[in-house]
Amino acid sequence: MQLLIIDDHPMTCAGLKSLLQGHYPEAVVDTLHNFNASVSSGPWDYLFLDMHLPGQAFHEVLAALGTRLQQVILISAYPEPAAVELARQRGVLGLLPKNIDIEHIIDGFQRIRHGERIFLDAQGAALPDSAQKPALTGRQNDILDALLGGLSNKQIARKYSISEYTVKEHVTAILAAYGVRNRLELLLQHRPPAI
Repeated sequence: MQLLIIDDHPMTCAGLKSLLQGHYPEAVVDTLHNFNASVSSGPWDYLFLDMHLPGQAFHEVLAALGTRLQQVILISAYPEPAAVELARQRGVLGLLPKNIDIEHIIDGFQRIRHGERIFLDAQGAALPDSAQKPALTGRQNDILDALLGGLSNKQIARKYSISEYTVKEHVTAILAAYGVRNRLELLLQHRPPAI
């Protein structure tokens, strides 16, 4: 197994390399302190990528990796949710925070090697997938689209030939399903990441 760690902090590279070699003695672990074009064509099976490389925009690094994204495991002490979601949508395998317990790093990597996609917070709990949609009825999906389009309850009622009361009931159910308190929170949750 060939692994690559890309992180601008030599101490992080050395620590993660030592940890991985301790658990996978057969592994060849290389390190880089910045991202360069050679990464896209290298022999590595998995790439541990720092989300905060100086002078390199994260979305540009993701774009440069192209099809290798399915081999990338993010590492970061302070991952921004929008950046994590962007990476998740593009096919990255997981997120293992730098400030997580060693056991969670090893367990997370082992699970990734067995085909799971693992995105953890600093306590080792799974991060929710904001792209995961709650189960809504067909009518609720129609109303959700209308809400996201900025229509009022009265406009939605006219559009679907239903009463405003019925619209209100559907809106309440949609907000509850997404775990938000109001329309603004719903719109913010559906806003694409600004990366």
